[in-house]
Amino acid sequence: MTSVKSKLLEIVLDLSDKIEQLADFILLGDVLPMAKQSFIALFINLGNILSGLSVASVLNSLKQQPWIFRIYPQILGTRGILAGIFSARTSTSLHLGLIEPSLKRNTSYFYSLGAAMLLLTLAGALVISILFTFSTLTVLLEVHVIIYSTILLVAPLSFFIISAIAFKAFKKGLDPDILLYPFSSVINDILISLVFIEIGRLIVRGFSFLLIPVTLFFIAAYIAIGYYVYEREEREVLVSTIKEGFTALLIGLTIELGTGSVLSTLLSGEKRVAEIALMYPVMLSTLGGSASIIGSMVTTRIAIGEFDFSPQSFKNILQNIIGLQIASVFFHAILSVIVSLIAGSFYRIFMLFMFAYISHVLGFIIMIPIILLTAYETVKRGLDPDNFVNPIESSIADFVETFSIALVSMIL
Repeated sequence: MTSVKSKLLEIVLDLSDKIEQLADFILLGDVLPMAKQSFIALFINLGNILSGLSVASVLNSLKQQPWIFRIYPQILGTRGILAGIFSARTSTSLHLGLIEPSLKRNTSYFYSLGAAMLLLTLAGALVISILFTFSTLTVLLEVHVIIYSTILLVAPLSFFIISAIAFKAFKKGLDPDILLYPFSSVINDILISLVFIEIGRLIVRGFSFLLIPVTLFFIAAYIAIGYYVYEREEREVLVSTIKEGFTALLIGLTIELGTGSVLSTLLSGEKRVAEIALMYPVMLSTLGGSASIIGSMVTTRIAIGEFDFSPQSFKNILQNIIGLQIASVFFHAILSVIVSLIAGSFYRIFMLFMFAYISHVLGFIIMIPIILLTAYETVKRGLDPDNFVNPIESSIADFVETFSIALVSMIL
């Protein structure tokens, strides 16, 4: 009897030690600070409800043009890839002192990076057009007009917003690795969705010819800026960013083809389509933003020598992951309440929460090893992980989340 009591006491004491270690891990580590900043970063994703509303509002009128929803994820994906490259490079460069936190006067490195992003924008539009043509074996002028005009119109404002957010966060002592991509991606998603839907409406009404001169002007302007920077600024930064970024772009947009196919099938149904359309951009940007936070932190720590793929490195990142998921639970609870109110189905709050959070967790569990593996492989090959980790993860995250939404919607 005494031995049983002593054994129980030993188990209780051991459990107590484990609980105390867990408490120290959460309270004294990066978990709570990470949760606080992550909640701010995720909260901005609620702005993507505007993107969802814009898609839901034209769902019936554009259902006769299924190709529109087929290319929508690719256009969002281009934003994600380019914003991922620019965000990661900007945040890392701020930490390394290669970029100054100022919009008025900055370094040659910053201007070369900006020009490279504009040329990659052109490349992204071209890749989407080619992939759509080869995957559908159809040539539609309307498709090329909506792709080029949407992406090229939004790009300059997008890069300006990313820069402004990065510089403001850095000056205030916040970590741009946590805040930059989620904030900028939501703003970009809203801009992309609104412009995409309005251009889609014009095209459906037969006004494609009005957009062609505007598109040609932007193409000429981007090429001219690229040539000017190539001749006068840091040529190596421009060329290397385009070479590595284009590879990431090609990989990412090929993955987005599958995302478009799943989405067009998902939105062709009749059951709860409005709710799914409403939540889709929010859920997409939430997983992409969550993955990019971890991806940006990994690439920055690699650059400053604090991440070497050792067990201690993974332990530190685990604290960030736990903090991020604590914030994610609260975020999805708020999202489910807002969507239920907009959709007029308040009684479905719990079901919407389960739908949104389970879809997110499934995607997040898949994304973490992808992020770490991509970082490891790029470093091993002597490439810049900032040019690959966030761009590739954002494209894979779009597909994974779209597939998770379809899977969970069938189950629930």
